[in-house]
Amino acid sequence: MPSLVRHITPVPPDRARGVVAEVYAQVNAEFSSIGPAVMMMSPSDELMAAGWSLMREAQLAGGVPALEKAVVALGAAQANDLAYDVQAFLSVLRLLGRPEVADAVERGDQPADPALAALLRWAVATGGDPVPPPFSREDAAEYVGTALFTHFVDRVAAAMLPAGLTPGSMAAGDEPPFEGAPVLRELGQDLRPGATLPLLDGLPAGKEPAWATDLPIGTAYATLAATAAQGSGLLTPAAAQAVTATIAEHRGRRRPAGDWLDGPLSALGEQEQAGARVAILAGLAPEAVTDEQVAAWRATDRRLGDHCTVFLLAYGAMTAVTHIEAAVAATLAA
Repeated sequence: MPSLVRHITPVPPDRARGVVAEVYAQVNAEFSSIGPAVMMMSPSDELMAAGWSLMREAQLAGGVPALEKAVVALGAAQANDLAYDVQAFLSVLRLLGRPEVADAVERGDQPADPALAALLRWAVATGGDPVPPPFSREDAAEYVGTALFTHFVDRVAAAMLPAGLTPGSMAAGDEPPFEGAPVLRELGQDLRPGATLPLLDGLPAGKEPAWATDLPIGTAYATLAATAAQGSGLLTPAAAQAVTATIAEHRGRRRPAGDWLDGPLSALGEQEQAGARVAILAGLAPEAVTDEQVAAWRATDRRLGDHCTVFLLAYGAMTAVTHIEAAVAATLAA
């Protein structure tokens, strides 16, 4: 299993303690067994707690049907072109008893159900120019929180998981594609909102977004954003400014790696460039983050370990997501 997570050595479930063990237990009971996409952030109990809280409160708890939120997560995964998550949520749709929806999306078609097709189009569009939401203001928090978490976790996963890795069917009776592949738990459980909030005690509190309407989803989103932002402290002020400005210039949207990165880095010293490059790529082109780039950054300071690596990648990813959130929030307000 450790070989399936790049850049760091994850904490296996049988060695987890404290907050990480609590997160693993909740994920295992309410979503899936502990696969690489869960383990990849385990060196940071802070980000593990905040990330899981947003996923659980938005995607798993609440009153919006699990099917609809699975379609939203699938659309956001398509926007990120992350094979791991696309295949995961196609499997979720099939396990929810809607194989025809998964088959249509896999063929490149829209779902026949107009409501599901509208949700899929909305979710895909969150990766670019957002479109008016096909849902009520009362339900916005669950849909928006699901989409934003997917944009965050897909960026981290693209940076930390091997290219082309997929989780398989996620069904217990099927042959897993790799040892430790995740198995989905019972879908559509009646989960009490707010159960993850105790995990956030002691973490930085940010401003809760208006679309969350004072729900636990808003607390989880604000905490994840504020916690990930602490990763800027791993860079010099000039390097952190370059990260902020570059991701803002591209409005947090995914783009192919290329020479567009040369300009923002040119004003920085060589050591400053190493960390800024990793953070910017994590936000905009995470699949382009290489082992060599991470190693070059870690070589600039012997104190930089796995905990710092997760934080730097999460910082870049969440910096991009805050721009996506702002664009989506504007369409909701309109």
